[in-house]
Amino acid sequence: MSKSVPQRRDFLFIKSEYKLVRINLPEILFLSGMRDYTQVYLKGRAAPLTTLQNLKEFEGKLPNDQFIRVHRSYIVALSQVDYISRNEIHIASYNIPIGNAFRGGLNDAVEKHS
Repeated sequence: MSKSVPQRRDFLFIKSEYKLVRINLPEILFLSGMRDYTQVYLKGRAAPLTTLQNLKEFEGKLPNDQFIRVHRSYIVALSQVDYISRNEIHIASYNIPIGNAFRGGLNDAVEKHS
């Protein structure tokens, strides 16, 4: 019996506006949660994709070495961070707040990539 090795996925399919849309993980800037919905902000797209899936479910599908929860409503792609100031993360033209409960995890991730 051969043991299956988990494949490293570089894309996900999400349901948005009655379509299954393939999103490449390297193109994700960040995700924003709004109750039962998640908005996925992508490079080169003016408007985010909205999917009926909460942020917690989404967090489980993302590789935790590339994405980190920084606020109860936000998950950011570490590779897309331009800079981090005291209470915000700056990605492209967006400012994402850092929640106090998530600051320790963010500091650990930054330390790993420094």
